Amino acid sequence: MKVGSLFSGIGGFEIAAKMIGWNTVFCCEKNSFCNHILKYYFNNSIFYEDITKTNFTRHKGKIDVLVGGFPCQPYSLAGRRKGKEDNRHLWPEMLRAIREIQPKWIVAENVFGLINWSKGLVFEEICSDLENEGYQVQTYVLPACSVNAPHRRDRVWIIAYSDTQQRERSIKRVQPIVKDGCRKDVDSNTYCKRLQRRKKLRVFEKIIFIVTGK
Repeated sequence: MKVGSLFSGIGGFEIAAKMIGWNTVFCCEKNSFCNHILKYYFNNSIFYEDITKTNFTRHKGKIDVLVGGFPCQPYSLAGRRKGKEDNRHLWPEMLRAIREIQPKWIVAENVFGLINWSKGLVFEEICSDLENEGYQVQTYVLPACSVNAPHRRDRVWIIAYSDTQQRERSIKRVQPIVKDGCRKDVDSNTYCKRLQRRKKLRVFEKIIFIVTGK
């Protein structure tokens, strides 16, 4: 399995991939200290720094699993919770990378505050963005204590899957509208109803098991 890593930090996803024999093709991380760590331990990977200035089309169709913990500061309960007004709101850049790379699997991670910010508007946008690209989406909330850490620290995990045929016949993108404070797609029900209709895929649980050990 070939892995592409966005917002790599000091390599948490990369370590998990290495433990199960997966190959990290590239890392993308802006912090210079983190880059130093990544290049030391994963010196066979390709390194990118600023996601906003990186074109990923060279990896189109060549990445099995694209991972990334996109910046959480806009939604963290410990921050100012500016949401989409924060210049660290980089989900649009991750979505662009997904479109350019077209991976089979996507594993994204963020803070629990992502779910309740603006009544879940951004969280629902993210799920809808992935569905509009032809992915099936399943979400989980897992605490750090589930892997024996001495604190709770809930985290949101977004797992998405699409085979090649699904990507080729990707769902037609629609422009969302907002009504009564809730985002709604022109050709669908409200997001909350769409979430309820999503089928739980056993393979998603396997991915979570690989990443968290639980």
